[in-house]
Amino acid sequence: MIDTRNPARPSKTFSRSYVAPELQAHLDQGGTVEEWLGGRTPIASLARISADHLDGDAIGVGRQHKNNTRNAALHGCAVVVHYEDNNITAAKREVVRPAFVQMIRDITHGHEEETGIPLRGCVAVERERVYRLPRDFIALQDALTMVGEGVFIEDKNLLDLVNDDGAILSGLVLSGTGEAEVRKIRKRTKRNAGDRAEEGAIYSGPRRFGWLGASKDPYRFGNHKKDPKEWPELLHMIKLRAGGRSWRGITGEMNRRRVLTARGGRWSEQGVKGAVTNPAWWGGRVLNGALVTNTETGEPVIGKWDHFDPRPEEEGGDGVGYETWKLIMAGVEANRLHRGMKKAPASEGAEEKLRTGSYKFSGVLRCGRINELGETCYSKLSGNKASGVNAKYGDYYRCGDPNCKGLGRRVAPVDEFLEELMLSYLDKHFSGTKPTVVPWRGQDKLKALIQQRKAIKASVADGEADWGDVHDMLTRLNRNIKALQDEEQDHLKKERKRNLLRGWSREKWGQMELDEKREVITQVLASVVVMPVPKDRSDKAPFDPKLLVVSWRKEKKAKPSDQAPEETPVVQAA
Repeated sequence: MIDTRNPARPSKTFSRSYVAPELQAHLDQGGTVEEWLGGRTPIASLARISADHLDGDAIGVGRQHKNNTRNAALHGCAVVVHYEDNNITAAKREVVRPAFVQMIRDITHGHEEETGIPLRGCVAVERERVYRLPRDFIALQDALTMVGEGVFIEDKNLLDLVNDDGAILSGLVLSGTGEAEVRKIRKRTKRNAGDRAEEGAIYSGPRRFGWLGASKDPYRFGNHKKDPKEWPELLHMIKLRAGGRSWRGITGEMNRRRVLTARGGRWSEQGVKGAVTNPAWWGGRVLNGALVTNTETGEPVIGKWDHFDPRPEEEGGDGVGYETWKLIMAGVEANRLHRGMKKAPASEGAEEKLRTGSYKFSGVLRCGRINELGETCYSKLSGNKASGVNAKYGDYYRCGDPNCKGLGRRVAPVDEFLEELMLSYLDKHFSGTKPTVVPWRGQDKLKALIQQRKAIKASVADGEADWGDVHDMLTRLNRNIKALQDEEQDHLKKERKRNLLRGWSREKWGQMELDEKREVITQVLASVVVMPVPKDRSDKAPFDPKLLVVSWRKEKKAKPSDQAPEETPVVQAA
């Protein structure tokens, strides 16, 4: 089963799969899959929504599953597993749909990977929920062929995608024309956006800080009228930055004054930078990496939404405008400016800046200081290169949160202590264990297909078959073999990660590169909270390991006997 949802960062965009609720209830009561099926054909229910505009936990895909279950029953089928891609489009080649990919693999093998529940096809409220591109149609068709007379139900209609009776060609044509139509829509949308930008028309999007959102009563466009409460705060941020205030300083001030973002959260440095560098506040707009300008005069097009008055304050204006924005943007150091605006090419003699993020524990260290908001900071500590008068003390870890006065520790003693603590833990729980690889479920199927391809090529070489007769069959075999080989590689990567700690030894640690060591650290340590130095001690006092509060990750410990693993509790050790 898959589930890409992250409880720590809720989002409408996710993919997941799970046993159908009706079947799960039967299994919970001690029943079997065969009893519940009662001779019905087991199929999957695929639900997908390109843009989830509804409130709640995936209401749209839930409705699709309900209809799919009813429609499957009309053809003697039963939905046994739900697959869903929420808020994910099927019209873009670069977008991966994890649930669709997993469903195709499970149908190819004839069963769901973890539970072993049989699968003979799928049902969807419309074919566009499953495929809109030729490659996705072919993947579904190949999977149904591999499972043998697989079932595909669209709404209430049973479609034959396996036998070449015209339905396959029809499906490919529909998919191809659908992709062409998608390209046309994209070009039309892009052209329309360009035309509206040149006219200075209001453009849609999430509500920006400083402007009111869309409303039906009273009716108004979003980002058109200024928000009386946020407008002065946006002006204040702009003037602070134009006056030389740092992004961090502006962020800290906004949070200390309890000013919330457009989404009701706290400000981050990136959020402040996004609001201040957005040309919308002076009436401008960035499109295709450049400011929208008048083709005749070359001057920026001023939009038809509320924006600041560039006149001096003495004349009744706001004192900020296009020139102010250019001044601010001159000091923005980033690979990309706001919303994809291209950065001017660097001079030929400019020195390349090198990244120095080579610190083992920067991913797990957390700040334990009480910040200016009266809360435990718990922000990540990042490694910093020592310079100036403090260079003699060596590199240091430091909290960079704008709401925190800052907390730091020297890298050398922290790394030395935590590394020895972690290695001792690994020696105790993983030393002497042996790696165990779970066999990939498709090995026999892949071997059979390779042998089949070899036999077909041999029959052609012996003159028993003609290339024209076997061309289509070989094309499909090659696709199936390639798909299974890719799945095998994914399986091996997962097994490598699962066995990273097995067969543990200190020699193994010494042979690892930095990125490999960081991977081991993140598997073992959940966090290390760095507590502030007590007020009665000097900042130059000797390193005290008791000020590091370690939390071990809930991880399955391997036993030398490789018996059933037990769980490691979260232990806080000073």
